[in-house]
Amino acid sequence: MSKTKHGSGKSLSIKRKLNDAEVSDKSKSPKRPKHNKQPKSDVVARQRPAEVDESIALMDPLLLTDHFAKSLRRCFPDGGAIAIEDQYLPTKAILDSTNFDKAHVTTNLPEFLETFSQNGKSELSTCEEETKPHTLVITSSGIRTADLTRALRTFHTKECQVAKLIAKHMKLQDNVEYMKKTKVGIAISTPVRLQDLIEAGAIQLDGLRRIVVDGSYRDEKKRTIFEMDELFRPLMALLNLDGIRRRYAVEESIKIMVF
Repeated sequence: MSKTKHGSGKSLSIKRKLNDAEVSDKSKSPKRPKHNKQPKSDVVARQRPAEVDESIALMDPLLLTDHFAKSLRRCFPDGGAIAIEDQYLPTKAILDSTNFDKAHVTTNLPEFLETFSQNGKSELSTCEEETKPHTLVITSSGIRTADLTRALRTFHTKECQVAKLIAKHMKLQDNVEYMKKTKVGIAISTPVRLQDLIEAGAIQLDGLRRIVVDGSYRDEKKRTIFEMDELFRPLMALLNLDGIRRRYAVEESIKIMVF
């Protein structure tokens, strides 16, 4: 009986030595060279979907008008035909951007805007007074707002800023105060926050020249803003505000640009 116990103890002792040797060998193994960590923003950006709806770039104003109308009917399946038709956008409200031959991805947005601005970068980097941006960029989320703001920093100056108005992390009143004391040329946010700022008097429409709809971008669920009812409804409400809609037909008109 004692021999068996002694043999068992010997076996355990050998196992411990082997394990200790294994740990020792591992500790002596050469360390792998440390790689410089990528900036967190690059990692996050790589994790986000890069897909876009490529069909948007191919649509002329007539096709885009129809695309808006179809999305509107889908959003309001029980709405009256007349009530829905009243929200249809006129074809002349939409700028024809089919001659822009680059992909509708974030990094190309500055060039997209410059291409369809009469005086290019100088026009986009200039603004006259507080609460009167010349450009609204309407997108789907706070993260996307931040991405587009980084891309459009090329138009940001001390005298004319690019404003990131993220509803989730900023109180409406903070945005209102910022817009009232700062000259902003390009304001970027979701449709609900932008409409709230218009109604609060923090964004006035008489200086507005263009509304950019971030229409090609797909979120993590592969949806564009046209397919997100919770965003498309307020988007259409914004595009149909009296102060905006009546300027689709005048000489100094507001143009809708779908990126």
